[in-house]
Amino acid sequence: MRSLSFFFIIASLTLWTGCSDKTSDATQSTSQPLSPQIPIPQSKFVITDIDQRTTTLTLKQNHLSLDKVIQPIVLIHLFASWSPPSCGMIPYLDTLQKSYPKTLFVVGIMANSDKNPEHLRKFMKTHHASYFISNSPDNDTLARRLADFLQLGTNYPVPITLLFKNGEYTTHYIGATPIEMIKADIEQLRRK
Repeated sequence: MRSLSFFFIIASLTLWTGCSDKTSDATQSTSQPLSPQIPIPQSKFVITDIDQRTTTLTLKQNHLSLDKVIQPIVLIHLFASWSPPSCGMIPYLDTLQKSYPKTLFVVGIMANSDKNPEHLRKFMKTHHASYFISNSPDNDTLARRLADFLQLGTNYPVPITLLFKNGEYTTHYIGATPIEMIKADIEQLRRK
């Protein structure tokens, strides 16, 4: 009788907890292929990395241009140095940059983080990053402008990864995204 009661309690608990229709955030898709509705006002940002290389990033409507960049595909990685998902993606983005040197330019925009050049140099070494990571004072303004474009509000999540081809917005990803998904999108953009 005691084992029958125990079985009934376990079965009841399983039914009550197993029939939830709530979805975990971890199971939601990270790719956001829909085009944002808010155009970006024209803005120019001079971004600089730790080696004092600079480029001017210009945003106008849904268009992005980087002077001194010849690759047709640009990946912008908005991240924070204190965010584990952001840091986890960095070595994989570095591998992507090395895999497609003629067609892909990766830009890291460090937001809401310490932008001290020596701290950033140590951070890049720790996380195996050799691509362009901006430590410019305007990074936070640029990040907010891109978050507005994606309609993410003022408290936007990190990381955010955006893809542009020939300056035109194609897609973005919110949160840690499997590198295979980004690579598949890059391959598709290369074939277009």
